[in-house]
Amino acid sequence: MLGTGRLFSRATDAARACASAWREGGSAEVGRVVTDALYWRFHPRVRRWAAELPRQQRIDAEFDLRFGTDTAGEVALDEVGIVGDDVERGHGRYRPVWTHVFRAALGELHVDLSRFTFVDYGSGKGKALLLASDYPFHEVVGVEFARPLHEIAVRNIEGYRSASQRCASVRSECADATTFVPPSGPLVCFFFNPFDEATLGSVLDRLNDAAKREPREIFVVYTNMRDVREHETAFRRRSGLSPVVAGSQYLVYRVLP
Repeated sequence: MLGTGRLFSRATDAARACASAWREGGSAEVGRVVTDALYWRFHPRVRRWAAELPRQQRIDAEFDLRFGTDTAGEVALDEVGIVGDDVERGHGRYRPVWTHVFRAALGELHVDLSRFTFVDYGSGKGKALLLASDYPFHEVVGVEFARPLHEIAVRNIEGYRSASQRCASVRSECADATTFVPPSGPLVCFFFNPFDEATLGSVLDRLNDAAKREPREIFVVYTNMRDVREHETAFRRRSGLSPVVAGSQYLVYRVLP
C-alpha cells in the first residue's frame, strides 16, 4: 500500500498534469491525459508487460554477458542528445527488443531470407541487428537518429561473435528514419515500436513510395512488447499495406507496389 507521502505526491503530479492540459487544450486535452494515465496504470496488457519486464531484463543482461555487448537497459533519449519534440516522437527512451518476440515475428516470414536486406528503423544499440545476423540475410542495416546509441551499436557489431551467426554484412547508420533512403532489392523492414504514430506513418509512406519506384518484395515487421494495437491504426490507414499475420506482440505486412 502506498504511504501518505507518495499518495500526496502522485495526486499533486496528477493535478499539475491536468492543469497544464487544460491550459493547452481545455477539457478535451484533460480527457486525453486522464485516459492515457489510466491506460498506463491499470490496463491488463500494460500490467502483464510490467510484470514480465524484470525477467526479460535479466535475459538481456545475460545476452550481453555472453557476447560482450552493451544492449541491455533503458536509455532516456534526452540523455543522448535528442531534444524537443523528437523525444516524444521516439517514445522517450531506448529499450532492447525481447529476443523471443523478435524470433517469433521473423518466423512468420516464409521466404528465402538470403534475397532480403534487413533494415531496423530506430535500431538503438543494435540488439535487433545482432539477432538478425543469426539469419541468412543478404545484409543487415540499422537506422538510428541518436548518435551516442548509434556509436554503441557500431561497437556491438564489431565485437559480436556467435556460432549461429549467418550474415557477416552488418552495419548501423546514423540517420533520420523519415529521410532515410532504403536499400535496393527485397527488404524486411523492422520496427520495435520506435516512433509515434505520425512518424511511423511517414516512414511507411516512404516505403510505399520506394516499392512504387522499384517494384520488389518489402515486408514490414512491427513489434510491441505490450500490445500491437497501440499503433495498429497507423497500418490500417494505409492502402499500400497488405496484412500477412497478426499476433498480440507483432504484426507482419507486405508493402504493395
